[in-house]
Amino acid sequence: MPATTDKRQIFDKLHQLPAMPQVVREVMASFKNPNVGSAIMAKKIAHDQGLSARVLRVANSSFYGLAREVGSMQEAVTVLGFDTVRSLVVLAGATFAFPPSANTLFDRQTYWINSFRVATYTEALAQCLGGAWQMSFTAGLFHDVGQLVLSICIPEKFSGLLEQQKSSGLSLIEIEQAALGFDHAEIGAEMARRWNFPPEIEHAIHYWRTPEHEPFEQTNAIVYVAVLLESGLRGDDLMARLPETLCDRLQISWERIEACLPQPDQLDAVANLMLGT
Repeated sequence: MPATTDKRQIFDKLHQLPAMPQVVREVMASFKNPNVGSAIMAKKIAHDQGLSARVLRVANSSFYGLAREVGSMQEAVTVLGFDTVRSLVVLAGATFAFPPSANTLFDRQTYWINSFRVATYTEALAQCLGGAWQMSFTAGLFHDVGQLVLSICIPEKFSGLLEQQKSSGLSLIEIEQAALGFDHAEIGAEMARRWNFPPEIEHAIHYWRTPEHEPFEQTNAIVYVAVLLESGLRGDDLMARLPETLCDRLQISWERIEACLPQPDQLDAVANLMLGT
């Protein structure tokens, strides 16, 4: 079926999306610069008082179990590490630019909570399995960002697709391909490219549903596992869903990862803190 919406129409509207705060864009760009100065970046983040307040609120939550409360971005970087703080800044900036909204079929509140869960599982798995965990949180956080883009750029049409998904039992990707000629994974990958994310994150956004897509990228595969965890799969049920070759490539077993995983109720508490609910 030919596309009823040209992808170019979507891409032409991307500049109309809410802008990320400048410091968040700089933090995103820092993924490509391993030599970025954490102290300088912490000072820049601190200048955005609303953003830094959100980050500190989460940093001081029970989830991170700090022995003492941190009162500045510099302290947060020292205690939590720059990579963790950078992840929290990206989360804070994204939820600020695209705040929760529940007045349509696409519920942003639910979207961000689910995305935060996937992000945290992705990071935990990457650390446990020895992956490139520094960008794993962001890959997980934006794994379905294409849905967010479509909900803004073609809201009525996307709501219709979500209705069709509810009534048909088909996957949203299948429905989008049939109705549009493309899907939100393609749109999300383009968004990541324009946001200047590293290729590994762009690849994960585009291909996480096919974890053994070549060239094989570990981050892509770990996001796939994280999504299954977010859906509630555990133990033998989880392992049964993973291709044997993928388990071999990741060297993954339930015994290896079980102790690394945060509890779902902890994740929801942190997400609600960040979203201000």
